[in-house]
Amino acid sequence: MRVVYRGDFDGTVCAAMLLELDMCDELLQVHPQDVQDGKIEITDQDILCNVPYHPDCHMWFDHHTSELNRVDFPTTYEGLTRYAPSAASLVYEYFKDDFPILSKFEDLVAEVDLYDSADITREQILHPDGARLMAFLLDPRTGLGLRHDFAISNYAWSTQIPELLTMHTVDEILELPDSLERIRKFMLGEEESRIFYAEHSYLDGNVIVTDVRGLQTPIGNRFIVYLIPKLETGNISVRIADAKKSEFSSITLGRSLFVRTSEIDLGTLCQKFGGGGHAAAGACQVSVEDGDRVLAEIIAACKE
Repeated sequence: MRVVYRGDFDGTVCAAMLLELDMCDELLQVHPQDVQDGKIEITDQDILCNVPYHPDCHMWFDHHTSELNRVDFPTTYEGLTRYAPSAASLVYEYFKDDFPILSKFEDLVAEVDLYDSADITREQILHPDGARLMAFLLDPRTGLGLRHDFAISNYAWSTQIPELLTMHTVDEILELPDSLERIRKFMLGEEESRIFYAEHSYLDGNVIVTDVRGLQTPIGNRFIVYLIPKLETGNISVRIADAKKSEFSSITLGRSLFVRTSEIDLGTLCQKFGGGGHAAAGACQVSVEDGDRVLAEIIAACKE
């Protein structure tokens, strides 16, 4: 059996629990959009975690509102998909009664719930450690995957984490040489990241807009925009960047961690442009030619 998952903190913990249960012998990290667009071959030997549904899969676990709102939401399937703080919480809920061994992941699943719900303090953004630090390192938007000067590729490192989580604590994993290499890079990039996003972001009403197309982004915490003085009154962030070697434009949205006044379901909004997400965060990929138009439409939809 294969686990097909998004390689962020949530998907990684899903994969770790399924490895613990000896339910898979192969892992495949994917971008959710590629599953949605049919670019990944899915069979009845696949368990999908934190990615869109595919009718040929064996099991499916997801919590994104864009999936719950899809017109072809399956009436019967194996697994569990509903609104929840994380996909990991659904995997844990589904299997915990039959497999008490999963109790070792209870605290970690709680940490995933907090991170995926953006329940993060200013101190945790500026000085992350433990599970929060691992979540930032695994977050695709941190930018580590764009660097090629590590001893092993970032994909190879992140693909090891599920199995490592079955044997070690988060802190033990963060002490491994390949993890420390990324932590150093992450910490060194924080100030550069703050300056970079201050230069390439602006406030349009209540919307923090960041345009980094054509630019090499520094490694850094994606939440740092909410702490930049000229931007901190915004309640939604919208970022447009190059994707897949500039084949597409990627637009990502998030509710502010500290100005929690927006009630717009960002996942449902992104679904209108071929993407998805949940209430507090969403993303979509659009053609380069449509980038400016879609960006303007999204900003308009997010304005109060």
